[in-house]
Amino acid sequence: MASSYKADKKSHICPPSNAIHPADRWESLFVYSFICKFTNLRHKIEGLESPMDLEEALMLKEPNNIVTQILVQFVVNLKPQTRNLSTDQISTTVASVLSEYFKTFERTIFWDDDLKANVDPFEGLEGGFFATNWDFKLKILRQLVELQLCHAPDIKATIDNAWGVVHNKHKKNQAPAPLDPSDPKSQEHLQLLPIGQDCQRKRYWIADDSPRIYVSTNPWKITATFQTVSSTREEYLATIDTLKASAPPEPKRGQKRTKLENAHIALIAALEGRLEAIDAELARVSRVRKKIEQKRILLAQAEVRQTRTRRRTQKPDYVYNNDMDSEDDGDEYTYQEERQDDEYEQDFLNFNDGPRRGRGGPSAVATRRSARTAAVNSNGKREGSSDSGIWRGERRSSRLGGSEAFVDVEPSRKRARTEDSTESVHSNDAFALDNLGVANGVRVKTSGAAALKPTEIAMEQIAGKKRSKFWVYAVEPIPGAQPPLPVPPSNASTSPDIGGHGHETNGSHTNGTTQSPGSNKTDYGKSMEGRLSPMHL
Repeated sequence: MASSYKADKKSHICPPSNAIHPADRWESLFVYSFICKFTNLRHKIEGLESPMDLEEALMLKEPNNIVTQILVQFVVNLKPQTRNLSTDQISTTVASVLSEYFKTFERTIFWDDDLKANVDPFEGLEGGFFATNWDFKLKILRQLVELQLCHAPDIKATIDNAWGVVHNKHKKNQAPAPLDPSDPKSQEHLQLLPIGQDCQRKRYWIADDSPRIYVSTNPWKITATFQTVSSTREEYLATIDTLKASAPPEPKRGQKRTKLENAHIALIAALEGRLEAIDAELARVSRVRKKIEQKRILLAQAEVRQTRTRRRTQKPDYVYNNDMDSEDDGDEYTYQEERQDDEYEQDFLNFNDGPRRGRGGPSAVATRRSARTAAVNSNGKREGSSDSGIWRGERRSSRLGGSEAFVDVEPSRKRARTEDSTESVHSNDAFALDNLGVANGVRVKTSGAAALKPTEIAMEQIAGKKRSKFWVYAVEPIPGAQPPLPVPPSNASTSPDIGGHGHETNGSHTNGTTQSPGSNKTDYGKSMEGRLSPMHL
């Protein structure tokens, strides 16, 4: 008798909702409030700025960024090591994560009393998560939020810290300090409580600073209803006006307001106090959506706009010649070769008065010209350029087809900068010997700008002047002085010189007469009163 009377207790089962939009389901407020309080997705996901954005994303039957990023964050909170979180694989990943919890005996919203087990909602589902209706998506999101509140380590730690829960009570100094009410992770901010209640016992709910207002009856009753009464600023002001119209009248003298009447007046004041924050939030959302729209316009224009590059459409003509072969060559670049300082100095040492290339002057030899624009011969190779016959001393590839007559024409080789090289005469420098002469035992030039004048005498060194191997001193005697006479042979030891003159060891010869050092210094100084200038060798 007792066994037959025993019956299973029925759980609290709410009647199915007849809502046709996610805005009229309490799960929407539940999910969106969790996103705002426990995650930073609202500022991270592009386009998720209000509850209306979430509801519009749930209405779509195709993959979208908002729902995808929410699912990814919920899965990572439950399983931090989860991979395969891309848009095309997130549906399979969510089904795999939920199936692990469905295998346990923990009751979920998909619990079956007859089977005494959870039923996998993804079993036999075609098209994946995004192909389902908004009701299925909302239930999955609700279930993921409930699992995070119970099993996610970070979420549980945040809740325990806000409520001051201590797990190791046997240890001293383990109780956390109470958080400030202004802290986003404090108990006051994490709780989802109605903003107020009217005189008809209807609760008014808000989730953020948007003008969205939800209204419900007593949520502890099975017959509770839930709906949205405001989504815009105009609807928000209309709701305040409705509450003011239904506000209780002023009490009579000596009477007090009831608890419901005081709650109704407090609700009106609370809603009016949010107007400034709502205006600021609407302005922020407007700026964000304007930027998103501009970004989409730019992306659309980028797809339509033709790609432009810096590449020239005209084939370049690599010509480095001073001469112009055609009318199109007028703007061609003219290459001017810089003078090499070493070669310039070596020409002075070698007494080379021939033409040299200056730093700014034009070259005496035609510069090199590319043969890429030349015509192709019968063998399929390019022929030489039109000015190949006037090259002088330039390096040239034999592939250009130049004549053999100009191969051996090369500039004079550089002389080695040694003392022995000044005594030897190279075969290639024979042309320079014609311009050399000997004056006063010193080898000097006989032509050119550095040649001695008939009235000048070349001296290697004079009193008070530095001797150098690069120049001699050109001395012009005083007008009217006696010309120097040849020096007679002396028994003293002499050293032969190039000019045939000899220098005595104990004195110096001037005009062929031996003098004392003192007199020689006086006459020598007088002879120097004429022109004195250094002359390069």
